[in-house]
Amino acid sequence: MLELLHQDIVPALGCTEPVCIALAAADAAKAVGGRVKRLHAELSKNIYKNAMSVGIPGFNQVGIPYAAALGACIADPSTGLEIFKQIDEKVAGEARKLADSGGIILSVSENERGIYVRCEAETENGTGISVIRGGHTNIVLTQANDTVLVKREMDLPASGSVLLDRLKMMTVSEIRALVASADEEELDFLMAGAEMNQILADYGLQEGQGIGIAEVLNRNCGGAIIGNGLMERIMVQVAAATEARLEGCPYATMSSAGSGSKGIAVILPVMETVRTIGADRRTALKGLAFAHLLNEYINAHIGKLSAVCSCAMASATAASAAVTWLLGGTDEQIGWAIRNMTGSIAGMICDGGKTGCALKLSAATMTGIISALLAVNGVGLRPTDGICAETPEACIRSMSRISSPGMVETDGEILRIMVEKGIQAAT
Repeated sequence: MLELLHQDIVPALGCTEPVCIALAAADAAKAVGGRVKRLHAELSKNIYKNAMSVGIPGFNQVGIPYAAALGACIADPSTGLEIFKQIDEKVAGEARKLADSGGIILSVSENERGIYVRCEAETENGTGISVIRGGHTNIVLTQANDTVLVKREMDLPASGSVLLDRLKMMTVSEIRALVASADEEELDFLMAGAEMNQILADYGLQEGQGIGIAEVLNRNCGGAIIGNGLMERIMVQVAAATEARLEGCPYATMSSAGSGSKGIAVILPVMETVRTIGADRRTALKGLAFAHLLNEYINAHIGKLSAVCSCAMASATAASAAVTWLLGGTDEQIGWAIRNMTGSIAGMICDGGKTGCALKLSAATMTGIISALLAVNGVGLRPTDGICAETPEACIRSMSRISSPGMVETDGEILRIMVEKGIQAAT
C-alpha cells in the first residue's frame, strides 16, 4: 500500500498530458544531443485529445506542438512531471521558433490507446527516440541513432504492475481495512499534497484565472441560489484549483493515479470534510489514503485515459466513498455511495483537458457529496437500477464496461469533432 501511494502521488506542474509529450521530447533530444531541427511526435488518441487545449505553465500559448517543442528545447527529462519548471525566456523563445517554423510534426496512432507517446528528434548529431507507455513518466525506450540506451519490456515498472494487479483483486472494504491498519507516521507524507492543493485552490480564487467559473460560484456562495455548506465550499475549491491548473498557473499540483486533476478531486473534498467535522490529523491521513487508493483501484479498472472522464468517474467517486467514511459511514454505506455515483455520473465524456474541466469536476464533486449524504442516511440506489449492481466492486466493473468496450467508438468521434473544430477555427 505504502509503495503504491509513494509511487503515484507526486507533484505535477501543468496538465500531465502536455507534460508527458514534453518529457518524451526532452528524452529523445537528450539521447542524441545537439540542437533539435525537427521532431515527430506520435500520440495515442487519448493523449492527443487531452493535450490539445490546455495551458502550459510559464508559457503564453497552448497546443501540442508547443509542448513538444518546449520539451525538445529543455532536453532534460530529470524533473519528470515538473519538467515545465525549466522553462525560461531562452527556452520559450527557442520552442516558439521551432514550433512556428513547422519543425514539429504530429501524428495519431490508430493502434495505441491510453498513455502512449513516441518522439523522434532529429539533430545535427543524428536521431534520438523516446517512447512513453502505460504511465505519464514511464519511459520504455530511449535510443540514440542505432544504440538502445533504455529498454523495458513491460508497460509499467514491475513493482507497479504487480501492486496494481494485487489492488484490483481486493474489495473496497478490504482496501478500507488496509488503510485502517496503517500508522499515522506511515501516512504523514500525504499531508504535503493536501497543503499543496489547498495553496493551488487559494491561488485560483485570489487570482481569478480562467473563464470565471470559480469566481462566479464563490461570489454567489451564501446567496439565494447557492448556500455555504460543505458541498458548496468543496465545489468552489475544486473549481478554483482545476481552473487555475489547466489555465497554466505557476503552482504545482499533488497528483493521484498519475493526474493532477485527479489529485484535486481526491484531496480537496476529503480535507474540507475533515475541517468541517473537526477530525484529527490521524483521521485526515486515513481519509486521504483511502481516497487515493480507491482512486487507483477504480482507475485500474476503467483506464486512466479513455472516452469517459476518469476524474469524475474514478476520482470523485473515490472522494465520495472517503467522505462517507469520514461522516461515520459503514462499509455497506460506502458501497451505497459508490452505487449512487454509478447511477448518476457514469458515462460523463472526456473531451480533453481544458479550463472547462473545472465545471465538470465541480459538478462531479457536488454529486459525490450528495451521494455520500444519501448513503450515510441509508439511501442507496437500487441494485436493479440501470448499470448499478449489488456490490461496489460490481458497480465499478459496470463503469469499466461503459468505458471499454462501450465507448471506444465514442472516443474516436470525440477526437474527430475536436480536430475538425480546430481546423475550422484555423481557416
